[in-house]
Amino acid sequence: MGRKILSILAGLGVGMLIIVIFRVIIFSYYPFPEQFTWKDSADMNTYFNGLPDAAFIMIIASHVFGALLGTLITSLISKKTRFTNGIITGSIIFAIVFVVNFTYDFPVLYLMIDTLVTAIAAFTGAGIGHKRKV
Repeated sequence: MGRKILSILAGLGVGMLIIVIFRVIIFSYYPFPEQFTWKDSADMNTYFNGLPDAAFIMIIASHVFGALLGTLITSLISKKTRFTNGIITGSIIFAIVFVVNFTYDFPVLYLMIDTLVTAIAAFTGAGIGHKRKV
């Protein structure tokens, strides 16, 4: 039981760390304007609507790599039920991404692509990880 929890926490840590690193890179290229506040959803929507397509591609990449590597790490660390533990981690990461995506006014095409490829990446990471012997 302890290894299962540890594997899920490790996978979540790796997945979220990757997403945060990508977000720091995105904010270095496309800084948040000083006149906006983080707590105002109208300001956040204005900021996200002003981002170029490259920023959305980087956001999608962060979600894909975070979900893929998070579930892979979980599946590799787990001893039993490796695929299930990977899917648990992938589901948590996917739920966080889903909530953030539908909190603000993102373009519909971005939402469709990001939701689909993040789910595929989570299943792929769990599938690859559960077949490997560590």
